[in-house]
Amino acid sequence: MAKTPETEHPITSYGYGACDTSGTLVPLNFSRRATGDKDVRFKVLYCGICHTDVHFARNEWGVTTYPVVPGKSIKIYLIYKPLDTT
Repeated sequence: MAKTPETEHPITSYGYGACDTSGTLVPLNFSRRATGDKDVRFKVLYCGICHTDVHFARNEWGVTTYPVVPGKSIKIYLIYKPLDTT
Protein backbone atom coordinates (compact mmCIF):
# COMPACT_ATOMS: atom_id res chain seq x y z
CA MET A 1 0.00 0.00 0.00
CA ALA A 2 1.34 3.44 -0.93
CA LYS A 3 2.09 5.96 1.78
CA THR A 4 -0.05 9.08 1.98
CA PRO A 5 1.77 12.41 1.49
CA GLU A 6 1.04 13.24 5.14
CA THR A 7 2.75 10.01 6.28
CA GLU A 8 5.70 10.29 3.93
CA HIS A 9 6.27 14.02 4.58
CA PRO A 10 4.91 14.77 8.08
CA ILE A 11 6.83 17.98 8.90
CA THR A 12 5.05 21.14 7.80
CA SER A 13 7.26 24.01 6.69
CA TYR A 14 6.91 27.60 5.54
CA GLY A 15 9.06 29.64 3.20
CA TYR A 16 9.11 32.06 0.30
CA GLY A 17 9.41 30.52 -3.12
CA ALA A 18 8.90 30.98 -6.84
CA CYS A 19 6.07 29.12 -8.54
CA ASP A 20 6.82 30.14 -12.14
CA THR A 21 9.42 31.79 -14.36
CA SER A 22 8.52 35.29 -13.17
CA GLY A 23 10.82 34.58 -10.21
CA THR A 24 8.43 36.41 -7.87
CA LEU A 25 8.76 35.00 -4.34
CA VAL A 26 5.48 34.26 -2.58
CA PRO A 27 4.65 32.65 0.78
CA LEU A 28 4.57 28.84 0.50
CA ASN A 29 3.51 26.07 2.83
CA PHE A 30 5.16 22.73 2.07
CA SER A 31 5.98 19.47 3.81
CA ARG A 32 9.28 17.73 4.48
CA ARG A 33 10.18 14.15 5.27
CA ALA A 34 10.77 13.13 8.87
CA THR A 35 14.23 13.74 10.35
CA GLY A 36 16.33 10.58 9.96
CA ASP A 37 18.99 9.06 12.20
CA LYS A 38 21.82 10.78 10.33
CA ASP A 39 20.05 14.12 9.74
CA VAL A 40 20.23 17.44 11.51
CA ARG A 41 17.11 19.56 11.81
CA PHE A 42 17.17 23.32 12.07
CA LYS A 43 14.99 26.39 11.84
CA VAL A 44 16.07 29.04 9.33
CA LEU A 45 16.04 32.42 11.06
CA TYR A 46 17.34 34.53 8.16
CA CYS A 47 18.17 33.77 4.55
CA GLY A 48 19.94 35.72 1.85
CA ILE A 49 19.80 35.16 -1.87
CA CYS A 50 22.43 35.88 -4.48
CA HIS A 51 22.16 36.47 -8.21
CA THR A 52 22.55 32.73 -8.84
CA ASP A 53 19.32 32.20 -6.88
CA VAL A 54 17.59 34.80 -9.08
CA HIS A 55 18.68 32.93 -12.23
CA PHE A 56 17.44 29.67 -10.72
CA ALA A 57 14.08 31.12 -9.59
CA ARG A 58 13.51 32.48 -13.13
CA ASN A 59 14.58 29.17 -14.72
CA GLU A 60 17.14 31.00 -16.84
CA TRP A 61 19.25 27.83 -17.04
CA GLY A 62 16.29 25.58 -17.91
CA VAL A 63 16.68 23.19 -14.95
CA THR A 64 14.30 24.58 -12.29
CA THR A 65 11.43 22.47 -10.95
CA TYR A 66 8.66 24.57 -9.40
CA PRO A 67 7.88 25.45 -6.72
CA VAL A 68 11.42 26.33 -5.65
CA VAL A 69 12.60 28.00 -2.44
CA PRO A 70 15.88 29.77 -3.31
CA GLY A 71 18.59 30.83 -0.88
CA LYS A 72 21.63 29.27 0.70
CA SER A 73 23.22 31.86 2.97
CA ILE A 74 21.33 31.11 6.17
CA LYS A 75 21.36 31.85 9.89
CA ILE A 76 19.93 28.85 11.75
CA TYR A 77 18.76 27.63 15.13
CA LEU A 78 19.69 23.96 15.63
CA ILE A 79 16.68 21.89 16.70
CA TYR A 80 17.99 18.31 16.49
CA LYS A 81 21.43 16.71 16.06
CA PRO A 82 22.14 12.96 16.33
CA LEU A 83 24.37 12.07 19.27
CA ASP A 84 27.08 10.63 17.02
CA THR A 85 27.35 13.82 14.93
CA THR A 86 30.12 16.33 15.53
